[in-house]
Amino acid sequence: METTLRWIGFAVGVGLAVGTVIAVIKTLIVPRRSWSFLSGWIGRWGYKAFYGIAVRFRSFDLADRFLGFQAPVVVILTLASLLGAFSLAFGLMLLPWADLTLGGALREAGSSVFTLGFVSTPTPIPTALDVLAGATGMIFVALTIGYLPSLYSEVRHRETLVKQLEVWTGKPSWGPEILARFTLAGALDRLPRLLRAWDVWCARVADSHMKYPVLTHFRGPRARNHFLIALLAIADAAALDIVLRPSMDHTDARLLLQQAASCLRDIAYPMRRIGTEEAHPRLTRSEFEDGCCRLAAVHYPAERSAADAWPAFAEIREWYAPIACQLLYWTVATPAPWSGERKGFPDVADWPEAPHVWSVVPSPPSWAGRDREPDPFRSNFG
Repeated sequence: METTLRWIGFAVGVGLAVGTVIAVIKTLIVPRRSWSFLSGWIGRWGYKAFYGIAVRFRSFDLADRFLGFQAPVVVILTLASLLGAFSLAFGLMLLPWADLTLGGALREAGSSVFTLGFVSTPTPIPTALDVLAGATGMIFVALTIGYLPSLYSEVRHRETLVKQLEVWTGKPSWGPEILARFTLAGALDRLPRLLRAWDVWCARVADSHMKYPVLTHFRGPRARNHFLIALLAIADAAALDIVLRPSMDHTDARLLLQQAASCLRDIAYPMRRIGTEEAHPRLTRSEFEDGCCRLAAVHYPAERSAADAWPAFAEIREWYAPIACQLLYWTVATPAPWSGERKGFPDVADWPEAPHVWSVVPSPPSWAGRDREPDPFRSNFG
């Protein structure tokens, strides 16, 4: 009976080893969207735990700081689980070949996987399994050394353009504010250049976040901005410019909107809750008119009134905004105008600080922000 159980354990160990190898290949190597049961399960429950705790904080700032640990913890747990699965698999495989208890077999397997070598059985097959376990551990560590820098390289690249946009728009980003700041700077002719840069950004972010879904949950170094907020803002700015200045050449804006919509779909794909329910209110006409008032206050050269532009803007925004707002809702991103609610923080609102010229028109009740950086447009264009 004991011998039969040992051979059953051996079979389970072989299956577990093969499954873990496949999981490592899918998680760390395959350059396309691929699912691993182990990493997917850890990620799903890890995110649930962190977001479930975060929404209980009374302060959004505290929740944001807490969620900053979420993605790193999930990555560490995933890698540790894969290494633990290898140790368990080789421990089970040793049972028929060595006169060891389950605990002793796991001790020997762990010694080999972690390349410590303090326990071994001096017979041919256990020795071969120990050598194979040691080689597996070394290969896994080598792959991990390449995996982690890749993750952080993509995060740094993603946040660079977000920071550049923040200098123009304040934080959090807002579509009308982008056009307003460019108008104040007399730089509307440079808007296509900005949109082309974000077109390239969308393509790279879509590719990296589709391969490594955990990147979506890495929060940037600046708490009052978020890469999805910035993407939504730049898409809103492009859509606004299209509907308010229809006589201009908007090729770059239209390409950006298509790329942004594709990028958001790729980011949202691993989050299976996306699209299953309405997690945000639609942008209202009064909110749109507030944005147009912001542009009128800085003499943006609009060719249409807000009333005439609203139907076209609402239609264009359906390409990208619903999925963007749901992503922002579920990831509890920084509150920002035109971006819907946040899970657990339905009444939190935040607006970018405006130049002095905004004071000549009615402002939203929550306009005044806190902990703001100096506004470079106050001295130059106020």
